[in-house]
Amino acid sequence: MRGFVLALLIGASTIAAVRWRSWVAGGPDSYCYVHQAERWAEVLRQLPRGRLAPLQVPEPLALEAPWPDAERAFAPSGHLPSPTVKGAIVPICAAGLSIAMAPFVVAGGPGAAFFVLPLFVAVLIWVTSEVGSRFGGRVGLLASLLAAASPIVLYQAIQPMSDVPAAALWMLAVAFATGTGRRAALLSGLATSAAMLVRPGLVPLGAVIGLFLLLRPERSPVQRLRTAGIYALASAPGWAIVAIINRALYGSLFASGYGSLTAPLSLSNIAENLGRCLGWLWSTHTPAVALVLLAVWLLPGGLTALALTLILVNLLLYVPYDVFDEWSYLRVLLPTIPLLLILVVAVLDAALRRLRVPAPAVITAAAVVVLSVAFVREARQRSTFDLARLEARFERAGVFVGNRLPPNALVITASGSGSVRFHGRRKTMLWGGVEPEWLDGALEYVRMKGYEPYLLLERREEPEFRRRFAASAIGLLDWPPMAEVAAQVRIYRPDDRDRYFKGVVPPTEIVP
Repeated sequence: MRGFVLALLIGASTIAAVRWRSWVAGGPDSYCYVHQAERWAEVLRQLPRGRLAPLQVPEPLALEAPWPDAERAFAPSGHLPSPTVKGAIVPICAAGLSIAMAPFVVAGGPGAAFFVLPLFVAVLIWVTSEVGSRFGGRVGLLASLLAAASPIVLYQAIQPMSDVPAAALWMLAVAFATGTGRRAALLSGLATSAAMLVRPGLVPLGAVIGLFLLLRPERSPVQRLRTAGIYALASAPGWAIVAIINRALYGSLFASGYGSLTAPLSLSNIAENLGRCLGWLWSTHTPAVALVLLAVWLLPGGLTALALTLILVNLLLYVPYDVFDEWSYLRVLLPTIPLLLILVVAVLDAALRRLRVPAPAVITAAAVVVLSVAFVREARQRSTFDLARLEARFERAGVFVGNRLPPNALVITASGSGSVRFHGRRKTMLWGGVEPEWLDGALEYVRMKGYEPYLLLERREEPEFRRRFAASAIGLLDWPPMAEVAAQVRIYRPDDRDRYFKGVVPPTEIVP
């Protein structure tokens, strides 16, 4: 019966991830992952032919552009100018999720990359149940229900980002590490390797799991040393691959798309981020999360110590970062939020049994159902189920570019660079990478190279564009756009300006 209910829950979670999906290359993270997946897919395609496709491909326009620091203009959203290959770009995000997406791209094209996400959702719900079952089968099943309903899980499950995959892999590592199978340490180490590829900044979580295996009290010293050693060896490939990729892309074993390992950290941010994260946990997951504080007394043992240590380390790894400005940054805690929810259910169950309350199983189940309903309601209030509609403009604008602009179009944009490249398959140039006095020169340069320039701007970006390029007639944006997408994105043809002031008013196509 438990297996049947769990299967229904996994199926419902997977369907929900597809039903409310926001699978667009809109923000920096999403385009970073899907574009990198295309590069890894090309590596996979070339391997059977005995060739190794490059992860970095120089952009000729970036190599010859005449304005200062021009390579920045050709690094789209989620990317930076490469420090190792002149004229190329490198991703700001880690490689793990993109590597997982690559086989899907090979099999079904770029759009198929997104289908890896519901699979990770299914894995996360399953392993939450497995880890929770260490406290009892009922606890595991109910904890998986809470995880499936968690506002931050729902919010991230429908986006092409690495948070749910990272959570699924770290929870998988915990599930194997706390298991009793002969290959448990090996499988836990391999899961840790994969998790480090997806989120390298969480490497210390792997050390916590290794320490748990080394100190596991129910095993002899020889067994502990052997399992910890096997785990360490199985984890090593993750460290090595991350280092190799960092060296190839960023020029250093300890560099990444976000800079050095310590670049974004500041001790002055700890108090504010700690308060915000705990406040968001409280508000999104109800005050019930405070039950975790009772775990030390009600659930003594190695598993509780492991879970609490992982939660604490996960929190401490991120609170020194730049101050988080919205609730969705709870995603940085996603790898251990399932552990927190497991402890909440296990503490409630243990407390009811210790107090000898009648029908503790029924009360626990009822409480979890009520919490789950509250979680989903909170997710709805935080626009989780509206995300696809809110971000649809990225895909619509990109598709319009691909269908209506000529093949030699070059789109000058900012936040739309990823969607134009992924959904529209056109070259882009970031206007933020063009010096204020160079806009006219940049337009002339791309025309000289055989491209027809267009401007794609969100309404909110237009005032800043005008201020930046106030010295240029084109910077005034004082002629009608050729198209307006979703009432938020405008596409301008610079050549239309002269026609407009000669009395020819180009029509504006309205794309809903």
